[in-house]
Amino acid sequence: MRRLTQYAALAVAAVALACSPAPEPFNGWTLPMLTATEGFSLRLEEGALKSGEESQNCYFLRVPDLNQGAPVWLTRVNIAVNPGSHHMNIFRVKTIIDLDPAKGEPIKLGEHDATLVRGYADFANNPCWHSANWADWPLIANSQNSEPDNPYTDWQLPENVGIKLEPGEMLMVQTHYVNLGAQLTPYGAHVGINLHQGAAPSMEMGSLFATQQSIRVCRSQGTAKFSGTCRFPRGQVTIAAANGHFHSRGRKFEVFSWDGQSAEQPAAPFYTSNNWDDPPMARGLDIKPPMGGGVWWNCSYQWIPPVADSCDEVNAKDPLKGNDCCYTFGGNVDVGEHCNLFLYYYPRVENTDVFCL
Repeated sequence: MRRLTQYAALAVAAVALACSPAPEPFNGWTLPMLTATEGFSLRLEEGALKSGEESQNCYFLRVPDLNQGAPVWLTRVNIAVNPGSHHMNIFRVKTIIDLDPAKGEPIKLGEHDATLVRGYADFANNPCWHSANWADWPLIANSQNSEPDNPYTDWQLPENVGIKLEPGEMLMVQTHYVNLGAQLTPYGAHVGINLHQGAAPSMEMGSLFATQQSIRVCRSQGTAKFSGTCRFPRGQVTIAAANGHFHSRGRKFEVFSWDGQSAEQPAAPFYTSNNWDDPPMARGLDIKPPMGGGVWWNCSYQWIPPVADSCDEVNAKDPLKGNDCCYTFGGNVDVGEHCNLFLYYYPRVENTDVFCL
């Protein structure tokens, strides 16, 4: 967890008490525990965050053997998240660099054995904060919805499409909670995940993760816009779901179908989000980019002062050392920004997912 300096934390708390409205009523969420026939359930307890704290944790577990050695085909993913969540991602673990499951503390995720690598305040060295450590780990599912009146992301996959998991395969569940500035966690950090299995479908769901890391949102500039492009594997694919992700300077996230060649922005987005804290996940999409094409995405920003009303940490993080209070790429929300695209498509070709970093 991350702590502001003592004086900054006191200032943040004072401003929150003076200016912030009372949190919306929240009665908690409920998810049934799945039987082995239905799939498997995960329950993550992270506890309370103090004012001025930020937490990013990485949980590791192996896919249970539900079908006597046969694959587990997910046809529905149902996630419940307490208010204040910044994101919750589920990855397949591939190349292990510094984020090592074996170095985590033993815990239980519901009925399942797991290990936990906690994300502490040391952003420069803690492996749970470094995206390079999961650069080739495909997404399985994600949720950024944690509204008090609707904390659920219930994703029913298209007919005859599923997410294939092998028994014993290592997964990583990453949670990110924030309790400072414009994003608060008044009810504690708590996540539930139900992974429903069904009959083996005819097509496998694949994922695309794309990020524009050359972002700079500077005080002298005020507004900024950055774009990126990413191609799919060969053949015709169908985009089934998508959502964008940025931090509190983010104002608009757009995703377009792209022909794979044009340098001109496509005409009309199939996904638009104006919400940085609870960006919607578009489900039930039926977008077919041109053969050899992909997606184009935009992130638009408005500079705002840091939470602690000091640019020292922002300037220290800036690799160009421009001394212009420029927010640059980074997972910690008060001094860093993101321009990330989560997208799901089918069919998954030759066990290959897409990364554009």
